[in-house]
Parts: sequence; C-alpha cells; structure tokens
Amino acid sequence: MNHKVLITGANRGIGLALVREFLIRGDFVAAACRHPDKAEELSQLRPAHPDRLTIVRLDVNSDQSVLSVAGEVAERYDGLDVLVNNAGVFGGKPATLADIRVLDFRDTYETNVIGSFRMTRACLPILKRGRNARVVNVSSEAGMISRPLDDPKYYAYGASKAALNYVTRALAKDLRADGISVVALSPGWVRTDMGGPEAPLSSEESARGIVKVVHGLTLRDTGRWFHYDGSENEMW
Repeated sequence: MNHKVLITGANRGIGLALVREFLIRGDFVAAACRHPDKAEELSQLRPAHPDRLTIVRLDVNSDQSVLSVAGEVAERYDGLDVLVNNAGVFGGKPATLADIRVLDFRDTYETNVIGSFRMTRACLPILKRGRNARVVNVSSEAGMISRPLDDPKYYAYGASKAALNYVTRALAKDLRADGISVVALSPGWVRTDMGGPEAPLSSEESARGIVKVVHGLTLRDTGRWFHYDGSENEMW
C-alpha cells in the first residue's frame, strides 16, 4: 500500500535520504525545503519518479509558507498519511554559558519546536483524511532530561529537542481522538553536516530504519519515542 508522505528539510542529510527511501518503497513524496532551486541532489530524483515526487518550497518559520505548502499537498493528495517534521537547526557551535548567544536559543526553538508544531497544525485537515495518519517528529537524545548530562555545551539544541519531545507527547494526547499517531523518532548519530564526519551511521542506514519504523506505526504507538532501529526509548 502506497503512502502519501510530506517531509520537511528534504534537501540534504537525513531528509534527502528519507525521500529516497520512501520513493524506493513506492510511496508518494512531497519533499519540502527552503530553496528548491539549489537542491540539486533532490531535483535529480525527479526524472526517475515524475509522478511520485513533488518538490515544494517551504520555510517552517513562516505561517504563510506553511499554509501554502499544506494547501499544495491538499490539492495533490486526497489525504496525508505521514508527516515527517525533519527540518531543524543545530543552534550554533557548542558554547559555554559565557559564550552562547541568546539569539541561538530563539532561532533554534523557532525552527525545531515551533516549526514542527506549525506544520502539524496546518496539515491537520489533510492528516484527518489520511490512512492511519502519522506525525513523526525527528528528535534527539540530546533532548533527554531523565539521565545525567554529559556535556552542557549544547544549550540551544538540547533544550529545543526536549521541548519538541513535550510537544510530541501533548500532540499525541490531543490528536488520538482523530486517529492520528504522533511519535518522536531519533535518527541516531549520523554522518551529516550536523552530525559531523565521525558519526558511525550513514544517512542511508538511518533512513532505512526510520522508514521501516514509520511504515509499521499504528495508533497504539502514539506518544512513544523510537530509535531508528525500532527500539523504544522509554526514558524522556
């Protein structure tokens, strides 16, 4: 059964790998990014999947842009089965209390938390028309507050992912009655611009695991936090 999928931050890294993997599995994908005209690797996928890949311009920090994309997807698909809130920023370089910029907090929270919330709310009408609709918020273990903190230098990024985890759980409660599952999903430490060259996972390995998890999600899973390999993170 083919899924209708919308992925944010789809022009590189994990987002681009997710686009490829969903397409390999026969799904229809709306790939959203800020600058489609510069997304060369993403655009190269279109000739092989002209009927199943749509590339749309999106700024998750803009109400107008988010509503416009939700409208485009609603016109193209009869319903949305999967929304992957993948767009995110790292929030500047790791910094001590004395060096971190307050602006980094604002920008990171705006994208990683409010952007995901904004997308989910805008897409709610088409998610309600989807089959076994799922919202996947790409999280990180950097947002865990239930274990000792090893490195306090990731103030902005860690705080934003902790907040995203709360939003995930709140949305799961809120949307359960609509039959929509909402989960957090950690992609692992991946070799991307954000993860760096020393990370053990390729974006392709992470994406294969994520898509397998997403395809298997049901309403029974709402409010849970999964790793890319399907294991559950029970500690938030």
